[in-house]
Amino acid sequence: MPHRGGDERVHERPPMTTYNEEPPVQLEHLEPEQLSVHIRQPVPRARLSSRVQAGLWVLRVFVIVLSIMVIYTFISQL
Repeated sequence: MPHRGGDERVHERPPMTTYNEEPPVQLEHLEPEQLSVHIRQPVPRARLSSRVQAGLWVLRVFVIVLSIMVIYTFISQL
């Protein structure tokens, strides 16, 4: 790349890593087949507090009620 002057430092991203029980895997150095196998590994469920779980259920119910309201409004305007 041509030099544009100014800052002489090279800005480089840190390598992407994933952390399991095993040492970190450098994803950018994997072959495409290895990467697809690594990406398909299931991710364990997050441990949520009962307060967060209740909040998510409230959000689900809200979305369902709101969807019903939108469908009703649409049908009633036909």
